[in-house]
Amino acid sequence: MKTVLISGNTHPGKRRKENEDTFTCRQLWSPDKALLVVIDGVGGYAGGDRAAAIARDSIDQYMQTPKGDTLTMLREAVIFANNRIAEERKKDPRYGDMCCVLTAAVADAAAGVVYFAHVGDTRLYRYRKNVLEKLTRDHSFVGLREDAGQISEHEAMNHPQRNQILREVGSTFHRIDDEDFIEYGKEDLIPGDCLLLCSDGLTDMVTVQQISTILATQVALNIKVNNLIALANEMGGHDNITVVLLKNNRVKQAATGTKVKKPVKTKSETESVVALSLPVEKPVKDAAVEQKNGTQQPEPVKKSNKTNNWVKWNILVVLLLAVSSWFFFSQKDITQPSENKNKAVPQTVELPEDSLHKKPSILSSGQHTAPSGPSVIEQPDTLRLTATKNILDIQHYADSVGKRLLLIPAKEKNNHLTALEINKASAHKGDTMIIKNMHLKGFETGIRVSVPVYIKLENMIFENVKYPVSYQYKPDSNSNNNHGVQMTNTEIQ
Repeated sequence: MKTVLISGNTHPGKRRKENEDTFTCRQLWSPDKALLVVIDGVGGYAGGDRAAAIARDSIDQYMQTPKGDTLTMLREAVIFANNRIAEERKKDPRYGDMCCVLTAAVADAAAGVVYFAHVGDTRLYRYRKNVLEKLTRDHSFVGLREDAGQISEHEAMNHPQRNQILREVGSTFHRIDDEDFIEYGKEDLIPGDCLLLCSDGLTDMVTVQQISTILATQVALNIKVNNLIALANEMGGHDNITVVLLKNNRVKQAATGTKVKKPVKTKSETESVVALSLPVEKPVKDAAVEQKNGTQQPEPVKKSNKTNNWVKWNILVVLLLAVSSWFFFSQKDITQPSENKNKAVPQTVELPEDSLHKKPSILSSGQHTAPSGPSVIEQPDTLRLTATKNILDIQHYADSVGKRLLLIPAKEKNNHLTALEINKASAHKGDTMIIKNMHLKGFETGIRVSVPVYIKLENMIFENVKYPVSYQYKPDSNSNNNHGVQMTNTEIQ
């Protein structure tokens, strides 16, 4: 019986002739391990299918031979793929904007673990006991809000901005220590678990409940793959659809790996369990065993009732003395507290008030151990912008991660870009906009304002920004209070 079962397939969908998706699902290094990858070439740019193919071939090549820690290898493979795409973009102007998103995983059924590396809005799920659990986070505004519970699954599936991503593979060169690039980690994989990797062509069309229903069917794995793709097409098939499935078919073993018969206790053994310090009578060993070991054990001596009574009285005396001592010293501690006892009382550490309201980062960049102490200095999350973003989307993101957000242009030469915009879709005339916890770096304009609003900047940094705030409307002469800027803890560098 095979330890892991794997299957995958891809389809262009109903509305597109080309397919920019691709995938890998194959055995890796041993029958217990498998490499699973789903890649989605970013639509709207020339060469999305080319970027996906480069990523697939690069990861396959890098993971060919085991070398060191599996999770580190997987991260390095994604970096290798990213930098190869970036190199190709520089060589050929036709592919100057190509990139992709991907989810890669190594399933190790013998070790009971799955390692993953993820960039973008492809997804990794684990299906266990009729429950489908999402293991990755979408690097998109809509996916982020869905993961945070701000919008429902139905709202996310129908959101007009659901395809706008925050991270992609190949747009710029990266190193493995760029913590804001790859989300990575590991999860347990027990016998009977299934893994699902898919592109957004599936999850934009099919709900979690519908996916779970198909995974629960008692059919072959390849049929489940094709049924998921068929359902996505039936629901509209707006995008390319890719599905990869793995099942951990390993038989659950006992903790020791072998079945051990429970020994049957003799009468003397059962009786000896009750005594605290009573003499234990040794069971009589088999004569053949004695002869084989070359030893001869004397017959057990049966204790008289007198001896047993003497032992019992001794135990009773010891217990009485122990209780008396405990009572004496406990009363002493109550009436005369010592200095050492005061030191043993745990001390309360007061945290800053605002730290109680901070949310943990939604975008996980691996497993980090926080240093000890009442406060932790967090590194900012980084977003590389290819176009001007609505202030509401970015502020929602900043509020969700709970720490300062670094905004920089996606391309080094794109410093003429405006980072954020406040327009009629963001606010109404006379509104007060609070913008906080952002670091804007390398833009020509930081915030472009096209409606008369009052802006409060809190905990902001504008670094190498020519125009931190630019007004693109004619002020209302009838009122002096419907616009302006108030800065708190804000730096312009």
